[in-house]
Amino acid sequence: MTRRVRGFKRAQVGITMGDPAGIGPEIVLRALDRMPRLRPRIIGARSVFARLQCRLGTGVDLNLVDDSVPAPGRFRMGEAQTVCGRAALAALENGVGLLREGRVSALVTAPVSKEALRLAGFGWPGQTEFLAERLGARHHAMLAWTPRFKVIFVTIHVPLAHVSRHITARAVAEKVRLLDDFLRREGKRRPRICVMALNPHAHEFTLGEERRIGRGVELARRAGVVAVGPVPADAAAAGRENYDGFVAMYHDQAMIPAKLLGRDFGVNVTLGLGHVRTSPLHGTAFDIAGKGVASPGSMLAAIRLACRLAHKKSRGAACRAPAVLSS
Repeated sequence: MTRRVRGFKRAQVGITMGDPAGIGPEIVLRALDRMPRLRPRIIGARSVFARLQCRLGTGVDLNLVDDSVPAPGRFRMGEAQTVCGRAALAALENGVGLLREGRVSALVTAPVSKEALRLAGFGWPGQTEFLAERLGARHHAMLAWTPRFKVIFVTIHVPLAHVSRHITARAVAEKVRLLDDFLRREGKRRPRICVMALNPHAHEFTLGEERRIGRGVELARRAGVVAVGPVPADAAAAGRENYDGFVAMYHDQAMIPAKLLGRDFGVNVTLGLGHVRTSPLHGTAFDIAGKGVASPGSMLAAIRLACRLAHKKSRGAACRAPAVLSS
């Protein structure tokens, strides 16, 4: 039986193609094949989806594909290539334009290859930073959303050797406030937020980062947020049932527990854009691209969450960044 997507009738969702050499187009088709009542705008090259649908045997109405992206021509599945990076970037640019113009109320982005995007001249660390710049978001964050674990990142695409310099009280407080705002819009009256430490055992091996994290937590508390920290990351994950959301200091500190606990239900949500954007919590999976075995679970979850968030936003619960906190 097809699961009903709450709010989808009121939400015009845009879904980008992603990298055509990865699993993006495949999981878009597989997900929409399970959601026949949803009529999204698929942003990409129709020829890519037409060839793939013949192989997969899905029954998606290809008139939903706006064909706004030039066909990439010949390419090899499972490899980062310039032509595929250009196609993925064109779909992303078009999707952001539709979002900015209000022609879609939510954007779901299929996985892209950062290497292919760089080959195509992409100058941002990732899609999150690109979206923030294009949409004029001064304060934004990446949230890894799963039914059992929700975590926001203080730093995202930063080498580990540089993470420490980006941890400031202001940055921590900003991310705590963004997460608190999101959880409240999700129905939590007083969300309990756990802020992870950077170093093993927190204060025992710190070079001053935990002191800055603690100041950030205090700033958030003064603004009315129920937050604790810094808590050693292993203790935070072990005690996850005691909290509604978490703040991690760097990418893998958040993504490892999120992917383990989320399995096929993990979603990447960008907060602070003023618009709804989600994506699957995984990459292009070049190793299985073109084999017809990719699970659409995370894409299904991303589409459903985008519909729900867009529906809430249309009722006045706007996705907005919190006021800047001073230290």
